[in-house]
Amino acid sequence: MDQQLGETVVGAEATVHIYDVVVVKRRRPKSYRIKELDTKLRKERTRVEAKIQSDARRAGVPTPVIWDVNGCSITMERIKGEPVRYVMNELIAEQVGDVLGRLHSAGIAHGDPTTFNMIYSADKVYLIDFGLAYYDGSLEARGVDLHVFFQTLEAMHQDAQSLKDAFVVGYAKRCPDAMRVVDKVNEIKQRGRYL
Repeated sequence: MDQQLGETVVGAEATVHIYDVVVVKRRRPKSYRIKELDTKLRKERTRVEAKIQSDARRAGVPTPVIWDVNGCSITMERIKGEPVRYVMNELIAEQVGDVLGRLHSAGIAHGDPTTFNMIYSADKVYLIDFGLAYYDGSLEARGVDLHVFFQTLEAMHQDAQSLKDAFVVGYAKRCPDAMRVVDKVNEIKQRGRYL
């Protein structure tokens, strides 16, 4: 690639190379697995991730456009902006609610909807990193997504309750049973594994 490399981010499952206008995400090999099995799993998970991200985009969720899927790597559009964590306010929280509501209405759970996996660009919230996403429209899956998001707000922002309230306003615009999902979050919080 003849573009200037801006940054490389190494995560648990993948290495992300950030260039001027594209991002290349490569799933890294796992040395503890048999090589053939590892390659097969990484290719399949890469393909599924790309499909879910594309399906989310078709459902009206702002995501980077995927340009290529090749083996264990995805080449996609780079969204230039700020992680939502650094610019969060009530207006943006409401937009996040709208975006997750669209995603959930399409029967997709993100799996890791933290404010680091959202970019604010050109007055829009983009969802990124669909590596843990899966197809599931159940109350449980949606409740877990909201629980993760709410935990992020509580850990990062002093005004977490007003941000949650704004989020629910946006979420309810896209998700007819929003209050049932919020009730599920409260149930999830009470379970021992989350305490």
